[in-house]
Amino acid sequence: ALAGRQLGYPYMLKSRTMAYDGRGNFVVKSEESIPKALEFLKDRPLYAEKWAPFTKELAVMIVRSIDGRVFSYPTVETIHKDNICFLCYAPARVPDSVQLKAKLLAENAVRAFPGCGIFGVEMFYLETGELLINEIAPRPHNSGHYTIDACITSQFEAHLRAILDLPMPKDFSSLSTSCTNAIMLNVLGEDVKNQELQTCERALETPGASVYLYGKESRPKRKLG
Repeated sequence: ALAGRQLGYPYMLKSRTMAYDGRGNFVVKSEESIPKALEFLKDRPLYAEKWAPFTKELAVMIVRSIDGRVFSYPTVETIHKDNICFLCYAPARVPDSVQLKAKLLAENAVRAFPGCGIFGVEMFYLETGELLINEIAPRPHNSGHYTIDACITSQFEAHLRAILDLPMPKDFSSLSTSCTNAIMLNVLGEDVKNQELQTCERALETPGASVYLYGKESRPKRKLG
């Protein structure tokens, strides 16, 4: 109840551990929903966050070299389905000025951390036009999978080059051509096992589309490719 009085409703109640793809989060819409939230997240260390009234979710992949230099990939827009990243648009469908602002914010955020390699910086684009960092993932990230085909150098190769202190190719993080637009769709497990393979078959019949499967067993809402 104290969190509700301080932050207002709705607010986010989150687990400090084992939280991903919406698991470990609960939207507390009123004081009456607090018991349900505590039951849903029981036996976990929790914290509360003020609700962010965002219009879009953006992300930027950042590469940090051993000597601390940072390089950014294009700003992308992510669309979530049941709290799981489902679509990724590259570049993001926002003005160029917002894309640049997001890249600068992501670069400055990663500069504040030690270590090197690839970082996925997720952020909210608020109704006011402000950007608010939501999460920083120190690893290859869903919002960077499009780089496999759409960029000169993929996030995976860039990560290896960074941690091995290898030089980066010129313009490595650029989209492969000036007119490139890319969409990444996460292959999620369906209620009927392996039904998602029908989506993959349709993709293979689509010019310019590529399919990458992880080789994992199919389960509902599991990321499979």
